[in-house]
Amino acid sequence: MNAAARLGLTLVTACLLACQGEAELSATPDSDGAGDPAVPFELELLGGGRVQLDDFRGRYLLIDFWATWCPPCVLEIPELNAFYGEHRSVGVELLAISIDAAQVEDLSAWSRERGIAYPVALGSEDLALAYRADAFPFHVLVGPDGRILESLDPGYHDRQELADLVARHRAEAVSSRVRRTSMQ
Repeated sequence: MNAAARLGLTLVTACLLACQGEAELSATPDSDGAGDPAVPFELELLGGGRVQLDDFRGRYLLIDFWATWCPPCVLEIPELNAFYGEHRSVGVELLAISIDAAQVEDLSAWSRERGIAYPVALGSEDLALAYRADAFPFHVLVGPDGRILESLDPGYHDRQELADLVARHRAEAVSSRVRRTSMQ
């Protein structure tokens, strides 16, 4: 194994340990919450204003629970920027919810420096736990009806994985509507 490969393996191991141990969150229940109503929230947005779950009714919402101290979360920023740019115009929203204890101004500056193009809200570990997030990054897809469609395993996911997740659930929704229509 060459030096670059050893360094890469070391970084991946460090990322996994950091993102699972830093927050010291309690273990999640066995269920992934699919089918459950999404937990309501009202949070402060970086850059001003507030956001709540009901703001996304009628659209798919990908929630990204993350933190600045989580290396895979930081590595994922360009992928989330690309996903957001490609999907926002077709009724899919992205909301990053930071569980950092930082002040809004500090987190805003950090986000600007890294070129985050999607909305970021300041959340809490309690909200993350309510969504069953015990390691980061953690992604939850909420359907247009406000129900949790799926939670991905914690960790880095590229734009294609996220696009595939949304496409699968959109196709299932269309198929379900077609079945209901044909049964009438």
